[in-house]
Amino acid sequence: MVWLIVAVVIVVVLAVGVWLMQQNKSRSLQQRFGPEYDRVVEKEGDRRRAEAALSELAERRDALEITDLDPDTRRAYAEEWHAVQERFIDEPGQTVAEADALVQRVMRERGYPVDDLDERIDMVAADHPELAENYRVAHAIQDRGEDDVSTDELRDAFQRYRSLFAELLAEATPDVERDDEHEDLPGRGGQ
Repeated sequence: MVWLIVAVVIVVVLAVGVWLMQQNKSRSLQQRFGPEYDRVVEKEGDRRRAEAALSELAERRDALEITDLDPDTRRAYAEEWHAVQERFIDEPGQTVAEADALVQRVMRERGYPVDDLDERIDMVAADHPELAENYRVAHAIQDRGEDDVSTDELRDAFQRYRSLFAELLAEATPDVERDDEHEDLPGRGGQ
């Protein structure tokens, strides 16, 4: 009888340990992926499958060697961004495409894979989960083509790209503008 009680206690302790480890893993993934955690759970329709996918994504991202840009390179990218932004009023569709290309160049130089859109978005989700949806929306607007989107939609796409661009540069420098601190695009309350 004593052995049975000991066996039951061991099973209960192991079950509680497994449960606690799963809760810790879930909490860790929720903290790392923020809004992306909920999006993937909804997409997968199952928390366990979603967490397996997010764990695999975290492992792929953690295997990469992401580097900071040197100050001169960051400054050159920031200047290039400002030049693109200044042309927005005259060429909104072209500048949105250039913004996407500039984001990709910065990502590539830092060590992110950029050849596949889904992989880029995944890596953004792993490091900047609050900006992954911005990236998806901006790219979707750009994919519709300049003739099928309004200037306001192009402005929205550009601002979404700008948020990610600023975050990619700002990781290593506090003097790069971020999100709401940006000046408005030309033609909309700013320059």
